[in-house]
Amino acid sequence: MSPRRSRRARRRTPTGRVLLLVAATIVLALLVGGLSQVARQSQGYDANSDRTLAAQGSVLAEQSNATSRSVQSLMEDLPTLPRQTLQAVLDGAVQQTAALSQQAGAATGHTPGSLGSELFAVFTERAQSMEDLRAALDGLLGMQSSPIAGAPPSAAAVPAAPGGSLSAAGAAGRITAAGALLSKSDALYSSVRRTLAESAAHARLPRSVWVSDPQLWRAGNVEGLVDRVATSPTLESSHDVVLRTVRLTPPLLPTPQGSAANVAVLSPTTVVGVTAVLANQGASGEPVVHTTFTLADQASGATVVKTETTALALDGSVTLPTVDFVVKPGTTYVLTVQVVLPPGQTLTAGTAFAEPLSVAPAT
Repeated sequence: MSPRRSRRARRRTPTGRVLLLVAATIVLALLVGGLSQVARQSQGYDANSDRTLAAQGSVLAEQSNATSRSVQSLMEDLPTLPRQTLQAVLDGAVQQTAALSQQAGAATGHTPGSLGSELFAVFTERAQSMEDLRAALDGLLGMQSSPIAGAPPSAAAVPAAPGGSLSAAGAAGRITAAGALLSKSDALYSSVRRTLAESAAHARLPRSVWVSDPQLWRAGNVEGLVDRVATSPTLESSHDVVLRTVRLTPPLLPTPQGSAANVAVLSPTTVVGVTAVLANQGASGEPVVHTTFTLADQASGATVVKTETTALALDGSVTLPTVDFVVKPGTTYVLTVQVVLPPGQTLTAGTAFAEPLSVAPAT
């Protein structure tokens, strides 16, 4: 390189460095400004999300609080409640908390690690605790719970064995665990509520506490409560399954003159259908009820016996499937429909139907 070119290069070098420095400063300023804009937009998005979560959570919390009050009253009055009332309140609490859990899942999206997922966990834990409470009392008292509409079968929805499938100690343990799960859900809800209040959105959730008196759910108190429940006269199991109606197909004809008034006459037919309706008038759900249908040929002495089995909810009724018998025109039979008494039922009024049937001759 010539001396002249070397001098020119040295003169240009400081200027080039200045230009590079200016360019870098501009790029850095643009980058910082862009990041600040993104941060401001992100903060605005987060604040809107928090406000939306608080609005949705407030609706769920108010409904949850209403269910909480009914459960609180139930726990305080448990030994004096009628059996039907207890079952209705338990079923209602399970159905309501399950619905709130589903709504919370749909509303929050429950992305792992988010406030929405924590709020979803609150309502899920409350729903689980109510299933556990109902299963404990159903098992202790031998009650039959109602399934949740649209929900898959669960252990809590399986009909309890007559007389109770849980010991007092087993029931007390499950109730105590349900109370502990409720306390856990209360603590988690309080944490979500505090976090939203301290966020940039200053979003507000209403207060929601299920365990206002922790002593009520402690092991010693629960054990005493279970003992009073197990010996409560109002919660004692009673059984009273009856036949409401028995219908025949084809329908009966008017009794011909000269025939016995107590003999029902059927149109000429080769098949008679018998449909029975059962009702549960007792204070217990009936997981298994057997009903026998007997048709005895009065000429030959031949007898046909068929059995239908069903479950009967508390205060429920059910129409059994029609039972068909093959018959001969011009023949007289005796039809008997008999409820097989559930364990513990001593009442027999209204549990049997018997009637002579005369099938009219073919014409």
